[in-house]
Amino acid sequence: MPVDLLVMLQAQIPAPGESPGQWWAATGYEQARREQDERDGRDPDDDTALFHHDTPSVLVAEARKRTRTQSATPFMKPWPLAAWPDVPTKFLLSRDDRFFPAEYMRRIVRERLGITPDELPGDHCPMLGHPTELADHLEAYRTEA
Repeated sequence: MPVDLLVMLQAQIPAPGESPGQWWAATGYEQARREQDERDGRDPDDDTALFHHDTPSVLVAEARKRTRTQSATPFMKPWPLAAWPDVPTKFLLSRDDRFFPAEYMRRIVRERLGITPDELPGDHCPMLGHPTELADHLEAYRTEA
């Protein structure tokens, strides 16, 4: 399928042959997350503070009603390609994300994709807390392509 642009949003970036489940240890996620929790002085088991601290409470309540348990299957299969597709790629990161801390993700994006991520405000779900900023970035990408 022809692709003009790949945009990744708050995404894992597995290396060739690495499963998303292996990604956590391979990238130092646990340490980065623990350090972020300590900096924030927050309970690591508080899911609202972790994922939705910047999302309007009415949307958090609605999201909770619709939450389903994540299947483990996608985390077991290795990334099947020998390299990332040779297509223009952008990475958008939410600089206030506590689940994927920004400093950590900047490093991962630089190491694994060789690019500097673009940033927008917000928590792990910018589509809920900052939809206008997210749409503006996506529209800018579309018109640049």
